[in-house]
Amino acid sequence: MPSTTMTLTEALLANGVDKTNPAYDSVVIAAAPRWLTRVWGSDIAAMTVSRRIYVGEKALRKITEGNAAKLLKHESVHVDQWQRYGRVGFLARYLGDYLRGRGAGLSHSAAYRAIAFEREASSKSE
Repeated sequence: MPSTTMTLTEALLANGVDKTNPAYDSVVIAAAPRWLTRVWGSDIAAMTVSRRIYVGEKALRKITEGNAAKLLKHESVHVDQWQRYGRVGFLARYLGDYLRGRGAGLSHSAAYRAIAFEREASSKSE
């Protein structure tokens, strides 16, 4: 996997998204460590953790080729959520929504899609 890292601003502009937010200048996009890709499986393209976006091999390739505008817009919403709610607030809401969904009998993927933060990111990345 390429070890290229870039800022979210650089990646958005390279993918044709004119989304200006000075906060994105300090958000780093980097290849996900091998242990993380093993944990999350092959169906996850990216994961935002505070000011860092970890991406899988296919997603990184799409970003560097300029074919990942939707993914980058989605992850930029998560960056905004992390900023708005802070670490504890974000994690409590995100994991709380997921666990409530699982507790209600939803499958993993249905519980994931029911997370309010994921619904917001999906609606704003269209």
